[in-house]
Amino acid sequence: MTGTRDLTIRRAEPADAKRLTELLTDAFLISRVGNWLIPGIGVRRHVYLRYFDIFVRHGLAHGLMDVTDDLTGVAIWLPRDHDTPGPQDYDQQLAEATGTWADRFRALDKTFDEQHPHEVFHHHLLFLGVLPSDQSRGIGSALLAHHHAYLDAEGIPAYLEASMPRNRDLYMRNAYTARDAFNLPDDGPPLWPMWRDPQVTQPSPREDDIRS
Repeated sequence: MTGTRDLTIRRAEPADAKRLTELLTDAFLISRVGNWLIPGIGVRRHVYLRYFDIFVRHGLAHGLMDVTDDLTGVAIWLPRDHDTPGPQDYDQQLAEATGTWADRFRALDKTFDEQHPHEVFHHHLLFLGVLPSDQSRGIGSALLAHHHAYLDAEGIPAYLEASMPRNRDLYMRNAYTARDAFNLPDDGPPLWPMWRDPQVTQPSPREDDIRS
């Protein structure tokens, strides 16, 4: 697929795992959610490298991971219904990855789970990350369009949580509807749950229809 930078988008491979873990760490390192999770940015990066490794490995095994061929952007999509399991031995993995910050991450997971719709099968955009040096160049939009084409063809809705108004507005431009914002505990930052119904593309008119 091509975008504003003639991007090539492909499915992630196991050999990409380390680079993608670093990509997500750097993409999400500076944020209000990150400040809420771990105040110190140096400690945060150390923890994030272990934390995102959990989801990169899970996405490779059980999800749909789209990446740009130059590994400047990644999207992790998880097919979800009411009983879809998460990463294997997640509680143990989370505790080992986050150490003394585990309670914060558990509170984050609990809040997300309370907001997540479970009634309808959908694809959950778990993470969409772009390297900071390559942001605002159309990479995120290209990754979204790539997977949305599949969702629309299959009639599958999508769900995500946006952590900043800028991201929320990007998703709204891609046919998502923002629901009421919720806040993380202890005066944490707001997040916006967002839902996208599959879009129906009108077929092009046939030549004889145009002439009639």
